[in-house]
Amino acid sequence: MDELDLAFGILPLSIIVLSIIFTYIFKKVYIMPLVSIVVSVILMFTVFNLSFWGWVVVYGLVSLVLSSITNSIRKKLDNRNK
Repeated sequence: MDELDLAFGILPLSIIVLSIIFTYIFKKVYIMPLVSIVVSVILMFTVFNLSFWGWVVVYGLVSLVLSSITNSIRKKLDNRNK
């Protein structure tokens, strides 16, 4: 596996799945975007180079959007079940 498989395959898919799961479990929007940014920055300095910084921002924003969507869906489902 090379860096491109990690950067554009495994990392985005794991961020998508974990954003949904973490937001549903912890009921907080900001936890997974912070985790994804920290992990991406660590990977930027260890595996990739500084040109990966743009993707760190993109992955953080994607995680924030997915967390917000998941949280709103979770709240609607909770209100419907009451």
